[in-house]
Amino acid sequence: MNEKPQDFIHFFGTTGSKFTYFKKIRDVGGIYINVDGIHLIVDPGINTFYKYINTYKDDEVDGILLSHIHMDHSNDLNVFVELMTNGGQTKRGTLILPKQAIEEKILHPYAEKFPDQVYVIEPNTTYKIKDLEITTSIRLKHGVENYGFKVKTKKHNIGIVTDTEFFEELIDSYKNCNILIMNVPYYIKENDRPYAKHLDIPATEKFIQQIKPEEIVLTHFNGNMLNNNPELIAENLSKKYNIKVIAAKDDMILEL
Repeated sequence: MNEKPQDFIHFFGTTGSKFTYFKKIRDVGGIYINVDGIHLIVDPGINTFYKYINTYKDDEVDGILLSHIHMDHSNDLNVFVELMTNGGQTKRGTLILPKQAIEEKILHPYAEKFPDQVYVIEPNTTYKIKDLEITTSIRLKHGVENYGFKVKTKKHNIGIVTDTEFFEELIDSYKNCNILIMNVPYYIKENDRPYAKHLDIPATEKFIQQIKPEEIVLTHFNGNMLNNNPELIAENLSKKYNIKVIAAKDDMILEL
């Protein structure tokens, strides 16, 4: 990228499905949030480090947010801790992660002491990364310990709804968000795997109806969603609710 916008979100990959990734249909990867001069890596799954270092060629990472331990979210966690801290030589940066990631050594024990701050997530709790407020969601329902995030910037309140089945209490964690990033693998979950712990488009519509955000980015697609044309789904949701809905693509940069 030749010229970076001032504030943006870079989606390195847009699938969490190993089958979609193995068949090279979509990339797995986390997201990079650059806002208010602060640099965050969220859910550094497979490919995230490779894409980051080849695009930005710097070590400006100020914070890392990890929602849960699954490989498509955590694979590159330790290498980003190393990058953020100059291989552990400079004690800097903030890491926010669930307790399970430490207990199961997804974060290597030697790297735990590298960041300046390591916060073990409590639900509905606010942490600071420089001037940014990061607020965790209620515990999500996904089979492992898992949380979403709200990132409060000078201009925006960005909600990140990671992998979870829908439950009504979830909505309260994202009230007042004007931008929502939502992991929506399924078009209509009941027609595919009725017990899969992920969101679908009917659940997405409940978020739209109750939160009324200005903008939604749909991502983390599996074959079910891709086979139903996510761009057309986003277009139809935009028209239906008169808001901006985007279906993310690999390496998409969303200017804020």
